[in-house]
Amino acid sequence: MAESNAKTVLIVDDHPIVPMALVGLIEHHFQNFRAMQAASLRQARALYQVEPSLVATVLDLRLPDATGLEALTELRALRPEVSVVVFSALDSEPLRRNAIALGAAAMISKTEPPTAILEALARSVTSEASLEDGLGANRLSFDLSPRQQQIWQGLAEGLSNAEIAVRHQISLNTTKAHVRELLMRLGVRNRTEAATLYMRRPWKRND
Repeated sequence: MAESNAKTVLIVDDHPIVPMALVGLIEHHFQNFRAMQAASLRQARALYQVEPSLVATVLDLRLPDATGLEALTELRALRPEVSVVVFSALDSEPLRRNAIALGAAAMISKTEPPTAILEALARSVTSEASLEDGLGANRLSFDLSPRQQQIWQGLAEGLSNAEIAVRHQISLNTTKAHVRELLMRLGVRNRTEAATLYMRRPWKRND
């Protein structure tokens, strides 16, 4: 049972399976969060009006009663304080730019790995200070390149520079340079502090 002070994420998607998968993913990876479902814009509007704990919405762009960015525009106007992450099979750079311009916190393609939606949600609700300890680490993670994220994970796993280099098929000197820059970006003094910061992120990988 969800705790009385739980924050709510609303999943707006009429697919018979995707919302169920997202509910499990969100409630497993986020502390004190619950997920609710709506299969149409009409249902989403109703929940927006009665659910005070709502902090974020995961929105598909293909709904029975709304198309394209119509639902995004309406939900943002209804409650601007609720962040919206667009989660859609439709994916193009112009569409992504338009979604961001209309107030979406992020646009994630359904072809991306599950961690992408977790990261987008974590970033979208940091202002709520409602995730478990590690928000500072989470904010930092979005400023890192994909390669730096990989290096950071390697440090957290206790890998040496040589082992990281082999894993990602890069030279040892390049690995050392990445590690130096990573430590500087994270604002930590050594590998141990970097690993500790990695483990304090508000969502956890299962890989």
